[in-house]
Amino acid sequence: MSESSETLTYCAVHPDRETALRCNQCGRYMCAQCAVSTPVGYRCRECTRRHEDKFFNAAPHDGLLIAGVCGGLALLLGIAVMVLPLVGYLLFALILGVPAGGAIAEAALRLTERRRGRHSAYIGAAATVIGGLAGIVGVTAVNFVQYSAQFADLMQRYGPMVARANFAEPTAAYFLQMVLSSSGPLLFVALAAFAVYARYRLRM
Repeated sequence: MSESSETLTYCAVHPDRETALRCNQCGRYMCAQCAVSTPVGYRCRECTRRHEDKFFNAAPHDGLLIAGVCGGLALLLGIAVMVLPLVGYLLFALILGVPAGGAIAEAALRLTERRRGRHSAYIGAAATVIGGLAGIVGVTAVNFVQYSAQFADLMQRYGPMVARANFAEPTAAYFLQMVLSSSGPLLFVALAAFAVYARYRLRM
């Protein structure tokens, strides 16, 4: 009586992991960590990446263009939400944040002729955050300088005890507190960056 033995198979990427699952595209073995669920079954990450590459046609300089457009427009919007009082409220930030981010992404897409790369969503979102925060911090810095001048004037007129008793001393910690207290503008920038990321992740 002959004994039959099964041949063990292992993941092509992780040779120490036994598996019987195979990619339905290239046929190689893959473990649960390497398998990607697709509408047509499980595929390995390499085949999935090759399929996704068909949708990415960005030119080498598109990343710079995306960063410039998203960062520049977010900078202007960051200044606007700090200068215009109504926009700074949380309600208006919730209402206007996502549409503003969509408009930023659309401007970047049009400039690059609707091309996108694998990292376009991350570049656009990061540039939006950086530009928006730069606008918020810039306006806060101007206000902080004005406040510091007023504090110094009080110090000169009435002395340090009176000035410190009525106003907070303009320190670096107080400046950070001023930035963090801009909850409406910060939420606006966060929602705009999310909208930029989501817009670039949509299939065209």
